[in-house]
Amino acid sequence: MKTHYDPFANPNDDYSFSDYGYCGTYIIDENSSADKDSVTCKKCKKKFNQADNEVKIAREQELNDMQGFVDFMNESKKK
Repeated sequence: MKTHYDPFANPNDDYSFSDYGYCGTYIIDENSSADKDSVTCKKCKKKFNQADNEVKIAREQELNDMQGFVDFMNESKKK
């Protein structure tokens, strides 16, 4: 069985896995990993850079959202 790339996979959390790997294959139990060294799917390996860029954008958006909330709370305290 091939192991697909899922950068959001967390082996300690049963609910953190994606439904599909970066190659588009439906992920079933224990055939995905966030560890690039354990990925065996050739299509997923070809998309490592694309996946990393998408994860970077998602993380930046999360941080911007969090900062926006902090700014909002700080403004609310001043009133």
